[in-house]
Formats: sequence, C-alpha cells, structure tokens
Amino acid sequence: MKSKVLGLERKPPVFVVGTGRSGTHWLAETFSEHPEVHLTVEKNPMFSMATKMALTPDLEKKLYPILTAAYKLELLKASSRVYMDKSHPNIWIADKLKASFSNARFLGIQRNPFATVSSMKEHSGVLKWHSRWKEFPLPNRFLGIDSAMAESYESMSIAKKCAMRWKAHYDQMNLLNSQFGENMLVISYEKFAKETEEIVEELQKFLGLESTLSVPNVNVESLGKWKSRLSSEEIKEIEEVSGISSSDC
Repeated sequence: MKSKVLGLERKPPVFVVGTGRSGTHWLAETFSEHPEVHLTVEKNPMFSMATKMALTPDLEKKLYPILTAAYKLELLKASSRVYMDKSHPNIWIADKLKASFSNARFLGIQRNPFATVSSMKEHSGVLKWHSRWKEFPLPNRFLGIDSAMAESYESMSIAKKCAMRWKAHYDQMNLLNSQFGENMLVISYEKFAKETEEIVEELQKFLGLESTLSVPNVNVESLGKWKSRLSSEEIKEIEEVSGISSSDC
C-alpha cells in the first residue's frame, strides 16, 4: 500500500544519516524535546536492519520491506508534524528510502576526519566492525574496503581503518547531497559547535518548524581534543586517506 493511501504524505519522515562518532546522536537529540517532532534514536528493528543492510547489501531484498513497514508504523503512531529517525547507517540505502517516501528529507552531519577517528578509537561498539570485517562480503561500503585491500586490511592500523570508514561515508554523503537537492541538509559538526544559533535557525527552517528550536549546550573546547589523542603517525595516515590536511582543522 502506498504511503499516500495511508495519508502519510502529510507527515514527512526525516532520516538523520552519517558515520559513527560524527555527531549524528547530538544532532538528533537537539530535537528530542521539540513538540512538533516525534523522534526515534537507534530504535530497533530499524537500526539493526539498517546496519545489517549497510554491511551486507544482499540483505536489502529481504530486510528493506520490513524496514519500510516499521517506518510507516512509526509515522502512523506519531502525533507530531514531523517524524525523525536517527539510524545513521541508512546513509547506504537513502536512495531507496527517498523512493519509498516521496516527501522524505535527510539530515546529515560531517565531522573532520581527525576528530572522528579519535572518537572512533575510544568506542568499542564502533571498532567491533573493523575486527569482524571478514564476516561480510567485499567490497564493504560501510568500512570502505574494496576487494583489492583484502590481503592488506588486517595489518592496517586502527587509525587508518577508521579513516577509510570516514572517507567512505564522507563521499556517500556528498553524493546524496548532490542528488537530493533541497530535500537534504548537511551541516558541519564544527560549525554547529561554533555557530550554534545560526545552524539551529537553518535546521528549523529546513524542517518547517513553527516552534522555536532550543539551542543545545556546546563545549567548544572539546573540538581540539584529537590533537593530543592522535600520534603524529596516525595524523599522517588520516591525512593520506582523507586528503585533508590536519592544519586545516
């Protein structure tokens, strides 16, 4: 049954996408108290299915219909004007979600690779995918591994593996942004922290919210923590993978 038959076209779903440790949780939680937004954050079965499909694309045929059914149920349950879900691995099936929900919008957030990798290294839940990489087919879009890397990936440093994951998501985000036009807004983690009120206004306008969106508390001093947490060798590896100079961050 098409979403318009159910009347779901009047309530646009908003999907928050990105890579792990890039600020997707922070971005979504900005809307947690807003009266016009019904928010779900990494809620199952949506989150687990989005993750499985990101790692194993062949599962899309089986899991995607279940995922869309779950989202339609959430849309029907929501009494607010906007339904938002933060299951960031949806970045890899965003094109399908856009086709299934014609009025869907996408919120993305990007964080500089050095801060992202530094945060990834401290998070066991993020790192487990790098140690389990052999369980999934190659190429692996989620981890940024192509078939030619199969022999060398195991011996790579954690920093380089995390940087490859960042780069894969960074490229995918930019691709979606170019394709989705006005239906997608990608913000900078660093700009959100430094120019919070400006970004909040941009978010409110993008979602068409009538009530004022509260300005989140931000610890700007934490932005540069990666400089003391990453070694010079790690920084060099991240620069080589990302194509971004640490001096620009």
